[in-house]
Parts: sequence; structure tokens; C-alpha cells
Amino acid sequence: MVKRTGEIVMGVIGIILSALFAVMGFILNANSGAMQEMVEEEFSQDPTLTAEDTNFILQSMESVGPFLIGLGLISSILGLIAVLLIKGNKKPVIAGILFILAALVVGLGTVGAGFLPGILFLVAGIMAFVRKPKDVNDAP
Repeated sequence: MVKRTGEIVMGVIGIILSALFAVMGFILNANSGAMQEMVEEEFSQDPTLTAEDTNFILQSMESVGPFLIGLGLISSILGLIAVLLIKGNKKPVIAGILFILAALVVGLGTVGAGFLPGILFLVAGIMAFVRKPKDVNDAP
């Protein structure tokens, strides 16, 4: 039986860090009105920006919060399911696939901002694939 402590620890840390993206998304949604007014004030003083540019930037800012919430929740749920599957060495292959999917979601979805949880999930996924139980029949 292979101990899966490393995968579990990396998975839990990755879940926590991924959940922080969802928390950041909630914070951005809560403060969107105040931030939007501040950005509008700053942009109104810049003569190089047109009204279309300002509207595009403000619309982009409005969509960042829900996007981060979705990415954080999806990667956290994938990581949690993977940790539950690998605990007790139940289904390490499926857990490895879920860890790698969570790494792709948080790493690529945040365009590199989720580097740390992405790496943790990726390493845990690779470890889940590579570590195999020792064959008891090979002992003399």
C-alpha cells in the first residue's frame, strides 16, 4: 500500500489557494461600484482615452469578479474530489486526472496568476500516476 500523504497535502494546499481566487472574486463584486467610480474619475482626466475605451475597460472589470469566482470554485471542487478519491489509495488514476484538470483550470484560466495552486495540483496529479504499490509477490 502506497501512502498518499504528499498528494493529499499538496491537494489541500492547492484547494485553499484556489478558493482564494473565489474569495477575491467575491471581494471584487462587492467593491465594484466604488472601484468603478474611481476608475471613471481617473479615465475622465486622461485625454488619450475615448469613451469607447473607457466603457470597454469598465465592462471588463465587471466580468472579472464572476470569472474568478467560477475558476476558484471549479478548481477547488475538482481538487476536493481528487483528494477524496486518493485518500486511502482508492482511485489514484481518476484522482490524478482530476488534479491535472484542476491545475489547467486554475493555471491557464487565470493567465498565470494561479501559478502556485496550478503547480501543486500538477505535481500531485503526476505523483498519483507515477507512484505504484510495491508488488508483494516479488519478495523472496
